[in-house]
Amino acid sequence: MAGKFSQSGVQVQTQTQTLTPQQLLVSQLTEMPVEALYERVDQELKENVSLESDNEHDRDDWEADGFVGDGGEFTPTDDGERIDDRTADYRSPDDVPDHLPGMGGGGRDVTEAVASETQSFYDQLEEQIGFFHLTPHEEEIIRYLIGSLDDDGLLRIPLQQIQDELEVYHNLITSSDELERVLHVLQNFEPAGVGARSLQECLLLQVEHASDRDSATRQKLQTLLQKHFDNLMLKRWDRIQRSMRLTDTEVSRLQHEVRRLNPRPGSSMGEAIGKNLQQITPDFIIETDPYGRLSLSLNNGHVPPLRVSQDDLDFLHSYEGRKPEELSRSERDGVTYLRDRVGKARSFIEAIRQRQQTLMSTMETIMRLQKPFFESGDEALLRPMTLDDVARQAGLHLSTVSRVSSSKWVQTPFGIYPLKWFFTSAARLDGDDVSIRSIKAALREIVETEDKQNPLSDEALANALKKRGYDIARRTVTKYRVALNIPVARLRK
Repeated sequence: MAGKFSQSGVQVQTQTQTLTPQQLLVSQLTEMPVEALYERVDQELKENVSLESDNEHDRDDWEADGFVGDGGEFTPTDDGERIDDRTADYRSPDDVPDHLPGMGGGGRDVTEAVASETQSFYDQLEEQIGFFHLTPHEEEIIRYLIGSLDDDGLLRIPLQQIQDELEVYHNLITSSDELERVLHVLQNFEPAGVGARSLQECLLLQVEHASDRDSATRQKLQTLLQKHFDNLMLKRWDRIQRSMRLTDTEVSRLQHEVRRLNPRPGSSMGEAIGKNLQQITPDFIIETDPYGRLSLSLNNGHVPPLRVSQDDLDFLHSYEGRKPEELSRSERDGVTYLRDRVGKARSFIEAIRQRQQTLMSTMETIMRLQKPFFESGDEALLRPMTLDDVARQAGLHLSTVSRVSSSKWVQTPFGIYPLKWFFTSAARLDGDDVSIRSIKAALREIVETEDKQNPLSDEALANALKKRGYDIARRTVTKYRVALNIPVARLRK
């Protein structure tokens, strides 16, 4: 409570809230995305020797392997993290795989690659179609497969869905066998691993296409990927060694070979290199088990578990019970300094814990409020949701939810989304709140499935939406159509 004078000379009382240093630290860490958090933790480890990484060796392995951990499970990184540092793990420039820019291994400097490459990843793949003997029908299919790839070069759309899309939208009749055959052709394109439907298949393709694929090491690597993939993802090298009866030298060599594989083959081509420099690393990962149940994990990236130095704690413990007058001045100064350092380490660890708790509470609430979308991926099922809705249900301050939502991303089975994407305003229809995004999704779907020879006017679009339960005016349809960059009917022919 502070007093100040108004313009009339009357003293009035005002109340201001000042954040404590600990609250400020928690606030700063909460706002950071996972990669920025790693840099902050790394800085703190260097500045405060009382703060230690609980598994320094594992942290180095994560960087070298290109996998990040989240609660014990390992998933491929998006390679947005300090890519230049990863080359330090290799013994010579020739050992560096092509997909790591900056030195050796056929890779070029990142800025040079971005400046010189004008073709997109997809264009470069289409150029390779002519290298294979395909019929015009098969060429149409493989072009559609190329267009269905994610930026990392993997195919995450089921072949059955692609078969249906080809038939419905392109009047192209194919069979599951033909799709498999054409996909196999695509999987022979460069770089190796393109067209894979999973990380495991991606890595196996790279082993199978290697020039030394018949070598003993490559055969062991293939066995590792085929039969021990789950243990590899969990870095259970002790189990792998026992199961495959490997020597320590063979384990070391296999670890080296795994690091040379590229979990994102599309990132080594054309514009994808430029995208890599600003690659998104999701802060949350949502997965669905075979029974349709959702699970949420926090991606801690390369951030290692932290602890207070046991040596420093033991040293302070040795001085417990001793009176200040029993200590020399240098001892008193040393104990005071060490207590301050240990206190800061404990505060930082607590701030990290609070950040994790805040992030999980926020994301769990968003999952609960938008459960239909996370179960189906149908944008039309998004419900109206505001920051206040999440803050109230999560028991958090509105500003805290705002900080989390403005800077975090979530990986779902349907793609990677910024958290702020799930916040959508409502339209009032028949006394109920309906998400404007769901109306726009329905509008987009109607336009995509309309007769292209006779596209619908805005009035007709309004009638079509009304049949779906969205009774909105024609002028509102026009506004939403413009927002979706959909041309007027006469330009859609």
